[in-house]
This record gives sequence, C-alpha cells and structure tokens, in this order.
Amino acid sequence: MKWCRLLLLLPSLALAQPPGGQIDQQQFFEQSKEKMLPMMAKSIPAMKKTKSCLETANDQAAFEKCAEIMTAMEKEIKERLGPVPGVPKGQQQPTKTPKDIKFTPEAKKNMIKFLERSIMIGTSMQKCFTESSTVDQMQGCMQAARPKPKQ
Repeated sequence: MKWCRLLLLLPSLALAQPPGGQIDQQQFFEQSKEKMLPMMAKSIPAMKKTKSCLETANDQAAFEKCAEIMTAMEKEIKERLGPVPGVPKGQQQPTKTPKDIKFTPEAKKNMIKFLERSIMIGTSMQKCFTESSTVDQMQGCMQAARPKPKQ
C-alpha cells in the first residue's frame, strides 16, 4: 500500500515551490492540477474497491487479490506522474508485492483504516483542486478540509 503514501504526499507536491524557479507558482499549480485530477478520478474508486474487498477478505489469497488492485493503481500512478521529487531513485519502486504482506486480522484492520484516511484525503484534494483556481485557494481549501483533532 506504499502508493497510498504517495497520495498523502500529493498536497505538498502540488503546492510545493516550482523546481528551480523555472516556472511561476501559478503555472506549476495548474500543471499539477492537470496531472492529478485524472489520476484522482481513477485512484479514489480503486481505493474504495480495495477497501470493500478487504472488508470481506478472510485469508491470504483473498488479501492478496485485494492488494493487487492497489498494486495496479500504483503502477499507473507512477507511469502518469513520473518520479516523485525528493525521493531517491531506488526508493521509487514498490517495496512489497501483495504476496509479501502477511494476512492477519490486525494487518487487515490497519489497511482498512489507512485506506479510509487515504480516501478522505484524496476526496478532499479532488474537491479542492476542482474548486480552486489559485495556489492560495487550494491551500485554504485543504486547510479547511483538514480533520479536526478529537478532544
């Protein structure tokens, strides 16, 4: 589920300063938006499908089948977005395949919780990208969408 971590990095990547100052921040934002909205349109449903699959998985084979949904999406994301800036080349490859993850009730529970959070963040980002036309609007939208700490 390493690719889910990529989704969690997307807000900072999208709002980061342009590399080398070669293009202005607004142009960088628009390019990021153009790349990411179609990817989000595919990845959010894939996360939901994986979560539903995991909720019914009760053994290693079913667990692997569910994880394969995300492995395919990770591959597509990497092909579409290219290398992640700031991540060393050797770390860009998936560290685990679905068969490397051992099914346990705890692993299942953790993956479901992680997917729920990733779906929430991805949905917020998609909404903010759609509604924002400037970096400042995007930052404000993402700030407003941030979950409030439980008291």
